[in-house]
Order: sequence, then structure tokens, then C-alpha cells
Amino acid sequence: MKKSLFKNIGFLTFSQAANYIVPLITIPYITRVVGPENYGLIEFATVAMLYFSAVVIYGFNTTATRKIAETPDNIEKVSFIFSSVFFARLLLFVLTSVLFFASLFLIPKFSEQSIPLLFAFPIVLGWALYPDFLFQGLQKLEVIAIANFCLKLMAAVMVFVLLKSPEDFYFVLGINAAAQIIVSLVTLMLAFKLVKNLKLLPPNMKAIKTSIKGGTYVFLSHFFTRISTFGTIIFLGFMLSDEDLGLFAAGWKLIMVAQSFLFLPLFGALFPYLTNLYKTDQPQYHIQFKRALYVMLVVTLFSALVLFSAPAFFIQLVFGESYLAVVPYLRIMSGILVFTTLSHFALHQGLIILKKDRQYLTIIVLVGLISLALNYVFISQAQLAGAAWVKLLMEVLLALFSWVYYKRAIKKQAALAA
Repeated sequence: MKKSLFKNIGFLTFSQAANYIVPLITIPYITRVVGPENYGLIEFATVAMLYFSAVVIYGFNTTATRKIAETPDNIEKVSFIFSSVFFARLLLFVLTSVLFFASLFLIPKFSEQSIPLLFAFPIVLGWALYPDFLFQGLQKLEVIAIANFCLKLMAAVMVFVLLKSPEDFYFVLGINAAAQIIVSLVTLMLAFKLVKNLKLLPPNMKAIKTSIKGGTYVFLSHFFTRISTFGTIIFLGFMLSDEDLGLFAAGWKLIMVAQSFLFLPLFGALFPYLTNLYKTDQPQYHIQFKRALYVMLVVTLFSALVLFSAPAFFIQLVFGESYLAVVPYLRIMSGILVFTTLSHFALHQGLIILKKDRQYLTIIVLVGLISLALNYVFISQAQLAGAAWVKLLMEVLLALFSWVYYKRAIKKQAALAA
């Protein structure tokens, strides 16, 4: 089991290299060609799509992964879960499309930036088709990792071919959307080829409704997570200039790359492993939980210190001299990496595995609502510096709340077992 865990972490790390390291090859080119203002528009459209994507993803990569991980050898049940989630996501995509096109007419900022938003929107379809939950639940991640890497590499090549002037920044959004759709279609085909006897069953409205209802808590938590994580970008897009948005987005991009590279592989591989362990051997679950936590704290503390010590080096290396104004704000945000470790383990490797979805939701909604108020106040008063402090403060609050709830849940379960 441990060998499989480390193998899956390795493959997911490799996959994240496709998602973040390969773009780091293209970002220096993109940011220098388009400039801070157009880069801000790219980030605004990208973040807007994250909210629409949250609707179609709907937390199934947690709830469906958890169900499949509990009975991975029962192919009939796996096929039933896979089919119900597949059609549920398609249904949610139709709903999301209606909301998106309505927003183009109803929200002035969206109407003003309709072209980049239209180029970006197909990525939502890509996420609707992506069977990540299936491979994570079965702990078969090597093929999608390799396919993801190859296709993202192709997307990087297309950026260098098509992006020639600042006005071409739309192509970046379109290429990213096309890459996600291709990755999703390829992994869908591989699912039927590599998962023996997997079937796509006819649509079952009762099963679809059950899947959606069962994922409500996690969906809301994921949606409010995106509010607290990416809401600052949206607020900056509405309240400050596109150039200011582009500068802040550059600093935040480095934080996000580090977070995703460190935590998404960990979540994808460690989550099903600890889920199975909690079900079969709870004392061992607690041992492995603590070991992984301590290792990640060391890794993220080191990463945060490096980023705090040399922010100008990383900004100039990745984005160019035009973005150096974000250096002091990046230094403020560097501590986020450490607090993300604490919140990640208490939430994703803790409360979710303990099936404390309601508590998980309470924390995320609370932090999300607080972030809305703080973003408005801090950005109004201190602009980019205020935005940076909000990001750090929200991660501290998330870590604090999540550990309080996790410890309570562990004590309650221990008392029931006694």
C-alpha cells in the first residue's frame, strides 16, 4: 500500500509539472509579450472560469473519489458511480452555460471583457468531461499523468507559435481551454481501455440527483474556497486598473504554482490512501497522517523562506522587470505556504475522510464570507498591499478554524469508540 501511495504521489507530481512547470516556461514569454495590463485580463478571465468550473466539478473529485476508493474492486459499483457523475456533470454544464451567457449581458465588467471570456469558457466543458475522480479513486494515475504532460507541452508550443503581439492575448485563453478539452477526451477513452469492464450506463435521473445531492456540501465548500482563494483577483478586476491586477496576479501566480505543485499531488494520492486506511486501521491512519504533516511542514517552511528571501529574483526570472513592483506584496504572501499545509491536512486529509462534510462546509463558508468583506475594505484602503495582507490573513484563519474543528471531531469519535 505504501509503495502504491508513493508511486501515485510521484505520478501526480509529474502531472502537476505539466500543469504548472510547463506554463512557467511559457509565462516569461507571455508576460513579456502582452504586458501587465493584458496579463491582468488573462488572469481575470481565467479566474472567472474557475467559478463556472466549480459548478461542473461539483466536488465529485472528492465525493466520488471517496466512494470509488472504498470499493475499488467492485466494477459494477464503480461503473454506476462513474456514469451518474458523468451525466450529472453534463447536466451542470448546461446550467452553467446559461448562467455564463446571462452574465455577459447582466454584468458590465463581463460585457466589457466578453471576448476574452468567450475564448476562456470552453475550459468549463473540459472540466465537465474530465474523469479525474475515477482514476484517483482507483489509484491508477500514471497514464493520465503522462497524457496530461504531453498535451500541456503541445499547448505550450502553440503559445509560442500563435502569440506574437499584445493583442493576441486571447489565444492564451483559447489554447488553455482546448488543452483541457483534449486532456479530458483522451483520459475518457483511456478509462474504458484501461479499467477492465468499465461501462457507461444509460442516464439515470434518480442516480444523477442522488450524486448531486450527495455532493452539495463539498460543492459549496469548493465554491467558497474559490471565493476565498481567488476572490481577490475578481475584486481587483472591478476596483483597480487592469495593470494593477496584472501585477498582483503575477505574485499570486507564484504562490498558486507552489501550492498546487505541493498539495494537489498529495491530495490526489494521499487522500484515497488515508481514506482506505481510516476505514481499515484507524491507529495507523493517525500515524501516517502525522508523518505526512510533519514532512510537508518542513518542505513548505523551507519554500516560504526561500520565497521571502528572494522575491525579486523569482519575479524577474518568471515575469520580467515590468512586474517588479509586486515584490513587497509577494514577500507578505510567502507565509501562505506554511498555513496552507495546516489547513490542507485538517480539512482534506482530516474532516473529509472522517465524513464531516457539514463541519467542512461551515469552515469554508465562514472564511469565504469573511474574505468578501475584508477584500472590499482592505483593497479600498490599501490597494495591492491590502490585497496581499488579506490573502495571508485568510489562510491563517482557515488553518485556525480547520484545526479546531478537526480536533473536536477526533475527540468525539474517540469518545464514541471508548
